[in-house]
Amino acid sequence: METVSRRQFLAVSGAVSLGAVTLAAASTPEEGRIDYGKIRGFNYQPSYGGTLQYIWTGFDRKVWEREVPWCKRFGANMLRVWLDWQAYLAVGDAFLDSLAQALDVLGKHDLQVMPVLFNRWNDARYPHGGVGDRDLLSGDVSKFWPYLDALMQRFGSDPRVAVWDLCNEPQAPWNKFGELNDAETRWLGAAIERTRAATKKPITVGTMGGDNVERFAGLVDVISFHPYTDRIGHMDELCDAHLKIAAKHGKPLICTETCRGSFDDQERGRQARDDVESLERHGIGWLLWQLCEGRFVTGNRERTDDNALHPGQGYMPFVLADGTTRPGHEWLER
Repeated sequence: METVSRRQFLAVSGAVSLGAVTLAAASTPEEGRIDYGKIRGFNYQPSYGGTLQYIWTGFDRKVWEREVPWCKRFGANMLRVWLDWQAYLAVGDAFLDSLAQALDVLGKHDLQVMPVLFNRWNDARYPHGGVGDRDLLSGDVSKFWPYLDALMQRFGSDPRVAVWDLCNEPQAPWNKFGELNDAETRWLGAAIERTRAATKKPITVGTMGGDNVERFAGLVDVISFHPYTDRIGHMDELCDAHLKIAAKHGKPLICTETCRGSFDDQERGRQARDDVESLERHGIGWLLWQLCEGRFVTGNRERTDDNALHPGQGYMPFVLADGTTRPGHEWLER
């Protein structure tokens, strides 16, 4: 699929356009129960999972039981966990059973969960799955509903689920074709409406920044942004810009991805520290990218992307494969 790279996003996100698309107003179910500014955690892909589908079709509870507790040394209270509609197509209820086991593991460690239902970001070299352009341009979005309905029926009221993230990084309005921007927006609007009818949990969308955040801000209960920074002090600028968007819409703001990669452990640690400290000064909760080393893109030094302080050095874990904290990142331990 054609996607906007995080580096391309960085080039445009500093100057935030406030020309929003008018979308249906969101209700605010269960929002009062969550202090979004105190959310702390990570995006978690288990180390065996090189693709979203295999995370669930090859589910390995022992790996989750070993790796999930690693986040607690950093004071985490939530993990953002990526689901996959193609896994449901492949194995049906077995996917739901695997998710139930995953929730059991997280619940045992007093962790809340932000499940990501769909994904629109992919890596050109190491594709990991998601909803493709052709899936949306076909015009038939009903193919997604059995998956969504099955999730809501089984987990829509699950107390371990804090927020439903309907889609990671939809690309509108940055898709190359206007037709695709419109199709993506209609699809996600319909998915949110269907989800809202089935759950009282708050809904977000994992938008990147700027016009992309504005495109979907009217649909969600809490606004997410992905501020990947390239210099010390940059996070202050991005927080200020996106807090203005959140205030305009009267909604809370949370960072659901951040911390650009580098092969240099100390350099990456310094930039990540500046990012986190800025988010906390601004009262914005955070879910960092990513908890631990593994087969997923950016989880090891071989499968990197360009979301990095230097081209091709998108290596981003906080915990190494042996369970130790990555050098230069010990400052986050709490």
